[in-house]
Amino acid sequence: MSFSYSPRIVSDGLVLCLDSSAPTSYPGSGTDWFDLTENDDFTINGAYTYSGDPGYINLNGVTATSDSGSSPPSAWQGTGDCTIDLWYRMQGMYGGCCPTIFGRYNFRFFHIGNYMYTMIGFHDGSGGRTYQHPSYNMASEPGGTAAWHHVVGMRRDNRYIIWIDGTEKYDNAFGAGLELYGANNEGYYVNATTHNADYAVARIWNRGLLDAEILQNFNAQRNRFGK
Repeated sequence: MSFSYSPRIVSDGLVLCLDSSAPTSYPGSGTDWFDLTENDDFTINGAYTYSGDPGYINLNGVTATSDSGSSPPSAWQGTGDCTIDLWYRMQGMYGGCCPTIFGRYNFRFFHIGNYMYTMIGFHDGSGGRTYQHPSYNMASEPGGTAAWHHVVGMRRDNRYIIWIDGTEKYDNAFGAGLELYGANNEGYYVNATTHNADYAVARIWNRGLLDAEILQNFNAQRNRFGK
């Protein structure tokens, strides 16, 4: 697996990489969206459009789901540190609760209107679940909701961390000492059926990235998305 960006995308711990600008990930047509790490591919479940500049798939009321479904590959099943990130652009937003843009149910990004939430759930130590989902008004971020945005959700060293467009937004000890919830039996997907959005890149790492690595990933692709 290789990438043509400089600086390089961080590959240490990378266990999912969907990049619609890479012909080996998305050849420009068809419903197969291939994982460059070869852990699991995704299927687009309905009509879509594709643009080669800057390389994205528009999903309007359509979901792309991981082929493994609720039996994810072992590389995705860690209950400790984990990072997900996404390059996306909203075209039309559903105002109700709580349609996903990327992730699995208990570790995901979702939108309600202009607000992007990063939800993370933990086993509460007594057989139940505890979770949080801080929200950010993307209309207030540079370019507003119609711009491309890079979002990162992460659990690292017992910290719950969120970045947007190369800036840390949240760092909290919520969930310290607890295992991630649902890692062994929840499927990943891109776009709930209520959103209209453009998706370019979706990734998972089985560890918490360092701040410098988050910035490395952002800087590697920011020019592609006009950031």
